[in-house]
Amino acid sequence: MHEVEISKIKRMGFYSLFFLTTIGLLQSCNKPTKIILSKASQNYIDWIADENTVILDAYRISNTDSILALADGIIITGGEDINPLLYNDSSNLKVCGDIDHRRDTLEKKLFDYAFENKIPLMGVCRGMQMINVASGGTLYGDIPSEIGTEVIHRNNGEVIHEITLTESCPLIFPEGQDTFMVNSWHHQGLKNIPDGINVVARSFDDLPEAIYVDEELHPFMIAVQFHPERLGNDNAIHKRMRKSFLDAVKLDH
Repeated sequence: MHEVEISKIKRMGFYSLFFLTTIGLLQSCNKPTKIILSKASQNYIDWIADENTVILDAYRISNTDSILALADGIIITGGEDINPLLYNDSSNLKVCGDIDHRRDTLEKKLFDYAFENKIPLMGVCRGMQMINVASGGTLYGDIPSEIGTEVIHRNNGEVIHEITLTESCPLIFPEGQDTFMVNSWHHQGLKNIPDGINVVARSFDDLPEAIYVDEELHPFMIAVQFHPERLGNDNAIHKRMRKSFLDAVKLDH
């Protein structure tokens, strides 16, 4: 990496970055891939890490602009309920948990940058909801009270349920089967979905479980409502999404 770029990273502060490579790699002729996580945890890092990747935790960096220009890929991760005022639904405020206004603003900014600059983007759980909201869609505020309990999406923690494909999507799902068991830990979900966002899997209560954005709008933007980072290294979806994302990042790199 050129000295100018190394200096730029140093100005941001090493303690704000999750380096998955050594300092020697940063100084080598091989330019590392830089991936922004909207809010990092070890599960996400373990899922995406390889020997030539630097993970940037946007939530721990005060100046987001300083890392956006470095991004080769972006992942919007799971977490709290999104502020329903972002999709003009004040009635959902009463069913939301604690709202992180800073995170809402941060992830909307990450989405806008990825969309405008055609940076590969992947969403997980809350991340899928944010893609929908940032695109002009809305959310169910509380699945049990609005849709029912035919499918349990959360029960004092993570649960497992079945989903079925509505169309083939090799970027997310391995080919050859149309139903999958996935984990689940949420009480909100996609309601009104804007044009350009395509639902490719649903649970048996018809709730969207996986989406992609039209390639005419963005070359690589996929998301799931479940948690592939926690499905295990041998899980086919875990492996397929990781490979699809890293292939898109490296193609764009």
